Amino acid sequence: MKSIFGLLRRFWKAEFFSPSAFLVRAAILAALYAVSCASGLQEYTTFLSGTSPNVNMSWQTASTLGLIHLLLHFAFILLVPILLITSGLLAAWNCWKPGCGLPARASHQYPIQANHGEPNRPPP
Repeated sequence: MKSIFGLLRRFWKAEFFSPSAFLVRAAILAALYAVSCASGLQEYTTFLSGTSPNVNMSWQTASTLGLIHLLLHFAFILLVPILLITSGLLAAWNCWKPGCGLPARASHQYPIQANHGEPNRPPP
């Protein structure tokens, strides 16, 4: 249990433009959209056609609830995939950039050197 909270804390306190920060934002948007769907706010999007799903509620309140669900729906459809793709690309970029754990030597005998069209030769 302690490790789960430690993992969540690490993700929550991640740098602003890190892969884990983009994952946290995507998860928050997905969770908010799930709560919106579970609470039945999708019925209040009928304000787009000028009708109210609940006659006991004012049209301002119904429109506000419908607008909240509509914005969360667009965020879930548009932003969550963008955030997930960005997170994956940024993680791949961070892994492949120079100095990301590449071996310093190709073998125990010969160091890695830039090859400018010349064959690899052992150092003198």
